[in-house]
Amino acid sequence: MCSDRFVSEWPEVHVAGKTEITQLKRRHGRRLLKLPGVSGVGVERGDGDDDYVLVVHVEEDDPSTREAVKRTVGAEPVRIVKSGRFKKQ
Repeated sequence: MCSDRFVSEWPEVHVAGKTEITQLKRRHGRRLLKLPGVSGVGVERGDGDDDYVLVVHVEEDDPSTREAVKRTVGAEPVRIVKSGRFKKQ
């Protein structure tokens, strides 16, 4: 994770395994991708070796986009990263 792209995250209070976060992505991924300003959803390593987090890539650091993400995933841990719009190659 590049620190200049990092926007915000919910407090990560518990260690989440890859399976748990993958299930979280399956539950919320499609709805997140339909939100204006969201360009991608993924699973990345958290701070520890066995710690994973749901990552939501956004086009801009927009408070309304962050609020929409929060409403969609609730209290689940998520990291929001400003990455711009993704383009097919």
